[in-house]
Amino acid sequence: METYGWLLDPKKCIECRACETACKQWNGVEVGVGVRYRQVRVREAGVFPNVTMQALSGACNHCENPYCMKVCLGKAIWRREEDGTIQIDRSKCVSCRQCQAFCPYGAPQFNTRTNVMEKCTGCFDRVEAGNQPACATLCPTGALQWGKWSEISGKGSATTANFANPAGTRPHIRFVNDPFPVIK
Repeated sequence: METYGWLLDPKKCIECRACETACKQWNGVEVGVGVRYRQVRVREAGVFPNVTMQALSGACNHCENPYCMKVCLGKAIWRREEDGTIQIDRSKCVSCRQCQAFCPYGAPQFNTRTNVMEKCTGCFDRVEAGNQPACATLCPTGALQWGKWSEISGKGSATTANFANPAGTRPHIRFVNDPFPVIK
């Protein structure tokens, strides 16, 4: 099974949120229900007077060891055999929010209208058709990329400032050209 993952260059992210918009549009994510599959989060890094701002475009990292899947009481979270992406079967979701509580990356989100969890799908439908996920396609600077994990996993580093410790979940994301120190 070929798996996929993200490659993010925080220096190239200009906080335009084109990735968020593309994701919402492609996946038909409702507005006003508390769900954003992809989110650009801006954080401070460093110590005064050497403080910088860092933008991280985040979504589900389709982890090798997904905590969300392990704690799902309704067994609604599963791994697709075709590409290794982690999916939610909304019809099986029991709204316990355990996946939300245990995901260190904030991927699963509670839809306040449907009362079930939702998250990034990795646009598996687009990937099956030979395309990139919508968010990576629309990134104007190339800061966000998607590809075969076998090609991405050796690039950059496994973590960056303001990113949860990847040791337990082994997320499929790498950070390149990272000018920010890891803050512990």
